Amino acid sequence: MIKGLKIKDNSLKIFWIIFAAGVLSRIVLLLAGLAVLKIFGTDVNLMDSLADMGDAVHYIYIAENGYAATGDAANKIVFFPLMPYMMKFLNIIFRNYTLTGLVISYACFGFAAAYLYKLMRLDYSEGKAMDALMLLFIAPYGMFFISVHTESLFLMLSVMTLYYARKENWIAAGIAGFFASLTKSQGMLLVVPAVYEAIICCVRDKKFKKKTLFTLIIPVGFLIYLCINKALQGDWFAFVQHQSVAPWYNSATWVSDSLSTSYSTGVEYFGLSMIIYWPQIALFFAAVALVFVGLYKKVRTSYLAFMGVYVLVTYFQSWMLSGARYITSCAVMYIVMASIDSKPVKYIMYIISGGLCLCWLTMWLQGYAIM
Repeated sequence: MIKGLKIKDNSLKIFWIIFAAGVLSRIVLLLAGLAVLKIFGTDVNLMDSLADMGDAVHYIYIAENGYAATGDAANKIVFFPLMPYMMKFLNIIFRNYTLTGLVISYACFGFAAAYLYKLMRLDYSEGKAMDALMLLFIAPYGMFFISVHTESLFLMLSVMTLYYARKENWIAAGIAGFFASLTKSQGMLLVVPAVYEAIICCVRDKKFKKKTLFTLIIPVGFLIYLCINKALQGDWFAFVQHQSVAPWYNSATWVSDSLSTSYSTGVEYFGLSMIIYWPQIALFFAAVALVFVGLYKKVRTSYLAFMGVYVLVTYFQSWMLSGARYITSCAVMYIVMASIDSKPVKYIMYIISGGLCLCWLTMWLQGYAIM
């Protein structure tokens, strides 16, 4: 017991231990990548490299300057507001936007790990909970959890939404989901598992509970993002127009067309195929397969519903470049993989995932176009 809080079995202590382990795992991964580069005689300016990686430069720009209504920077409105606004606020403390972004990513990853453990322990043994954490720590595209990207923030908010929905804390679930939908477009999809759990709760108790309505505020974060589009550029969906032209050339399309484009582009640009196109095709089918594995292993239906719509919506893109990164942020994937009982299969997952993680991290630090 801790002064009025009903905490048993040192659950608070375990939470902070796992939080620290999550943060430490990011530092260790980054140092491991730098060590490999050093062995091969390659030097990088770490802070400059992290500031220029992928979307990091855009989030740093928005944090410094805000969204632009017109001009060359107007297209940065395609990036959701929560991450850069957090950076702007916390930069008062850290006085460096790159450092501020890294602190946010590392801290959010630590909280994501702690909440993932708590979520796993609702249904699984401690061993399986640790398996989920280990698979998260060595995710092949885990370098996006150590940089100025939204992946850590989104992962934390999505796991929190799932956890609080399971605990029937509808206010907390709604708030976490609301902020998730201010972080990524996929955030509003968290309304699916949250509402599902709310319905299950009401049916079980044969009573409508007004607090379950808080799950409906989850998509409101996305609506606020649309309001920003309208206020600044006069169009609720200005971001769609910007995404359809240079440098993204991206619009909505069927999943089959998205995969076909990835395949044909991978064939044409073989050098990029191994780090962008083939992995995102493979991860799509792996994610779909994991949904069926989850059904077989009786993983909670609300989780699988979220993962299913998450994967499908993510691949509704005409020119996909970051599919592997987006799949890496889907928390349910780690839950399903951890539910597998076969030790040989888990060892194979550890070896492949860890090897690819270190390989792609070192390439990414050198400036390879891993997005």
